[in-house]
Parts: sequence; structure tokens; C-alpha cells
Amino acid sequence: MTRTRILLGIDFTGDNFPSALYTIQQWWRYVTESKNKNDCMLGVSNFCDKDVAFHRVKGLSPARVKEVLSSFIPEQKLVQWTSDIDSILLDAIRVRFQSQPFFSDFNYGSVVNRLLLLAHSHHCDYMVRIDPGTLPPKRASFAYLMTEHEREIDNDACVVVSRRYARRRALRNMFVRSGRGDSHAELVKDCTGIDVKNQITGGAMLTLKSPGTPAMCFPTDSGLTLVWASDDGIYQVLPATQDNSHMLPKHPVPRFDAVGKSKPSPQYYRGIIGAVYLHAMRTGKSADMAEHSAEIFFRELKDNILDAGKCKKIDDNPDWATTFCLANIAPRPFLDAIAAGHKNHSQLLEDWVEICNALKLCLVSRICG
Repeated sequence: MTRTRILLGIDFTGDNFPSALYTIQQWWRYVTESKNKNDCMLGVSNFCDKDVAFHRVKGLSPARVKEVLSSFIPEQKLVQWTSDIDSILLDAIRVRFQSQPFFSDFNYGSVVNRLLLLAHSHHCDYMVRIDPGTLPPKRASFAYLMTEHEREIDNDACVVVSRRYARRRALRNMFVRSGRGDSHAELVKDCTGIDVKNQITGGAMLTLKSPGTPAMCFPTDSGLTLVWASDDGIYQVLPATQDNSHMLPKHPVPRFDAVGKSKPSPQYYRGIIGAVYLHAMRTGKSADMAEHSAEIFFRELKDNILDAGKCKKIDDNPDWATTFCLANIAPRPFLDAIAAGHKNHSQLLEDWVEICNALKLCLVSRICG
């Protein structure tokens, strides 16, 4: 009987290495308990060259990370994507394709696409993504959960499934007025198209059948373009995946860091306003109309949803009410990058399978290994 081959994928930027290492240790133990059912590999995505130290982390490079992981994961089961590989693949596909599968600076969608490319280049049937700070679900084996995922996907590469986080939504509420959590969720749903109460969650066993459907990624020439849900919830609104992609509520994924990576309110809501702008463009609105949609969302958010006292305290900014404005949060270069990413993704959907195959042809999998 042929065993299902799975890439368990994770990304990290270096400063969260202790959290990522503990996550990997716990999940690797969890998946190897199902060794008779699944043939699992670990795929790691790092956004720097393999021999270059991570930003803000002295002496820790992706090569060193691989050495550490090799102490408890067999070398043949451990694969890694670093920025060295970006230029190799982009050079190989630039002549043939107009779209880009990722952008080299950190980007939510680029994480998913790199892991999907890793999975395909290593002949995996599925990519299952987890986030640093998560732990395996309780009272259910990895084999049992993957059987559910495979049943839901049923060989359809356009179906995406995930679990959910235990005890919290993917949408964060720390800046929200008491009792306004549901209103916050409904506002975001109305303006992004994503049902945050039933949202596909990227770090909670997001599962795609290889080669999968690429996530949406954005240029980073003018700075990081981090658009909320562009790596997970977006699958619930993309025409190719929206009808059969969903979150499975049973056996949620616990977090040992309850909130995730901390962000000040301008940074967090920049991503959500980006998702509002993207949704407007996706539904056929012009750039001016999309910006107007973002303005309407922002006014409702600031006037009726956010708690100024909480925001001032969390951001450590007594002038929050003045500085928390749309021009500061979502400047024109940020919106232009979202428009460019939307255009790129439309073409990427057509190019994706051939780009995945091009990765094999240029033998990047040997470098990854």
C-alpha cells in the first residue's frame, strides 16, 4: 500500500526561533507517531540566504537552524527553502512567465507558495502548514486528522481545509471595545468577504493537495506588504477555491503563545485595511472606489469598534487618536503594491503548475535538501 507523502511546513524569521524550535519538536513527535499511515517530511521556509545570520539574531543562520533540527529529524526528512533559491527559480522562469510565485522579502502569501513549491519538488501529496507557537491537537492522532483532510479534499487540488485555533479566532480582538467582538468580526466580514468566525487558518494545519492553488503575494519594493488573510482566508473568496474550502471546527490547534506575534494597532490594521482594499479590487472596483471602501471601513472601525484607551496602552502612544489615521496606516505605495499583487496573482493561477514543474527541472530540490 502506498503511503501518503506529506510536507509539514513552517516558516520563521529568526527572532522567534525558540518558539519555532519547540513547535517543530512537538509536531515532529506527533506526526512520526503516525509513521505507518503517512510518510512525513519537515519543510522550513526562511527569508534570508542560508549562510547569512537572521536579522536581529546574532550567529543564527538557516544553515545553523538545519544543523539544530538535524539532531532530532533525519536529514533525508528535512528540507529547507532560503532566499538563495528565490533567484535560481526566478531566473529559470523569467523568460517564460510574466507572474512571480513569491517576493523575496517576508510576505504571508510567499510563505505558502514557497512551502507548496517545496512539497511539489519533493513529490509530496500534501502540504500541511503550521505556525510557530502552535501545538498538536489533543485527543486525535495526526493520521486521524489527515484522513479527514484527505476525505474533504478528495483529490481536488482546488480544495483547501484547515483546523482552527483553540480559544481564539484568527482575527484578533485586543484593540476592540468590550462587547464589540462580534461587531468587529461582522465588519471585517462585510468589507473583506471573509467569514472570520469560520475562517480557514494558515497556521492551524492548512492543508492543500500538491501542487495546490497559490496564495496571493505582493511586491515589497516600498516595504513589507502584509495583507491580512492573504495566505489563508483568501481561499474562501477566490473563485477557484471558494466553493469547497473550509475550516474544520473539531480538534482545534492550541497555541502556547495565546496571541501570536505582537503588533501595534497601526501595523495590525494596515493588514486588514489592505484586505478591504483587495476585496474591493477583486470585485471589480476601480482603485479610487477601492480606496473609498477602505475609508468607509476605517471610519466605522475607529468611531465604533476600537477602544482608544486599549490602543494607547498597547501601542504606548498617548497621541494614538491623532496618529491612527488612514494616510499613515495605508499609504499610497502600500495600496499600489496590493493592486500589483492582485494582477500578478491572476496570471500566477494560470502559470502555477508549470512553475512548479520548472522547479524540478532546475534541480532546486537538491539545494533544498
